Amino acid sequence: MDNETARHDLTEALALMQEHLAELAVVERRRAALSATAASAEGTVVVAVDARGVVFEANVDESYFDEHDLADLGGFIAEAAQAAAADVAHRSAEMLAPLSERRAQFPSLADIVDGAPDIRSLLRPNAAADHNGTDPDHYPTVRSSP
Repeated sequence: MDNETARHDLTEALALMQEHLAELAVVERRRAALSATAASAEGTVVVAVDARGVVFEANVDESYFDEHDLADLGGFIAEAAQAAAADVAHRSAEMLAPLSERRAQFPSLADIVDGAPDIRSLLRPNAAADHNGTDPDHYPTVRSSP
């Protein structure tokens, strides 16, 4: 491969990466705004969670006490919180899926420049996170300047 072709391929690959990172910032803002609500105990316990799955609201209808014991309330709150967190996680993964698919299509810089890293590895969270059991397709938080 001659220098001009390599320069063109590298410029194109870097432009794709820049576009990908800009889109990632947009998706990350949308993900951060996610929330979910779930109910348990026949709808008498309702819990809302934010994008990270953290509970920010819990409501217990007075009718809960007609059918359920106070001792069971913690379990119902946990059940609703887990369902809401699973919903947020699912919707978050759906938002990231197109970016993950595109990342898999990025060229290897080593094909353009000997010894250069694979662009896909640059767009992944650090390897330490992968070894801690986190999802390898989870993207880091990216913020763009205002």
